[in-house]
Amino acid sequence: MAVSVVTGAAGFVGQALVRRLLADGDAVRAVVLPGDPAVAELRAMAGGERLATVEADVTDAASLAPAFAGAARAFHAAALVHAWAPLARFRAVNVGGTENVARACLAHGVRLVAVSTSDVFGIPTAAETMDESSPVRPWNEPYADTKIEAERWLWAFRREHGLPLTIIYPGWVYGPGDRAFFPSLARAIEDGVMVFWARDVVLPWVYVENLVDACILASTHPDAIGEGYLVHDDAAGPTFEDACARIARVIGKTPPRLHVPYPVAFAAATSVQTLWRWLGLRTPPPLLTVDVKAFGYQWRLSAAKIRRDLGWAPRVDTETGMARALEYMVAARAG
Repeated sequence: MAVSVVTGAAGFVGQALVRRLLADGDAVRAVVLPGDPAVAELRAMAGGERLATVEADVTDAASLAPAFAGAARAFHAAALVHAWAPLARFRAVNVGGTENVARACLAHGVRLVAVSTSDVFGIPTAAETMDESSPVRPWNEPYADTKIEAERWLWAFRREHGLPLTIIYPGWVYGPGDRAFFPSLARAIEDGVMVFWARDVVLPWVYVENLVDACILASTHPDAIGEGYLVHDDAAGPTFEDACARIARVIGKTPPRLHVPYPVAFAAATSVQTLWRWLGLRTPPPLLTVDVKAFGYQWRLSAAKIRRDLGWAPRVDTETGMARALEYMVAARAG
């Protein structure tokens, strides 16, 4: 029986990976932070059969390394994503944690699939379509920039040591299990503070199960070693405004329609972040500059490489995926 390791197993993508691997018959070692309440939920999968939860912090190499002994493949999904935290914390998790996982994989002969982000290719310009050959460009934001740093380190580590590595660059992940993106939009709509600063923005949607398909394929396909792949569902999905309107309708609210100029939104986010830092507040401010950037540009990504080279294609279309994501969000709110 193959043994797979999943870091960040308590997270949105991590749990989806664990669920799929168990369904495929793997034995899974799910790496979670010590004391994470999601451990009980993970252990309930498949009645706990073939699943071992490993409480370890990816920033602690000593506690992490034993999880990889005897494993065939690892999926590194642990990351600090949308958080109000010092840059040093982002670097510790996203860079230092990645280094620890890669070293553990090398030491135990484990094939590694690292889940990165399409953000590493920067913010698009004009009608640019980004693919894997696009230059890596910083955002001046802690998440994207530390993922870029981790990416550069991983490729250098592979060149030096021959680590069997594939990097996956997802677009905007959504679907059942999401406890951050759609719920946060629902709260903003409920509170009457949801505004837009760009029109007709289509995010590079990727349904979570389609992303998992890509990760599993990349962990077994012989041609995937040493490659990176952008993953998104390709077909034009709803605009950001339309997605918010759908969320509003299912929670019984009026769809938001207020637009403000991008410079106004960015100035407001910059000011509020400065105030939060001055006050030393630990709760996230109501608007972040990274959000203004993320929802303020037209995103065009190409998933042609993974389609052509590995034969990947999304099994779940965007309309079906959106319906399932909204159903899950409503059920989670009611529960």
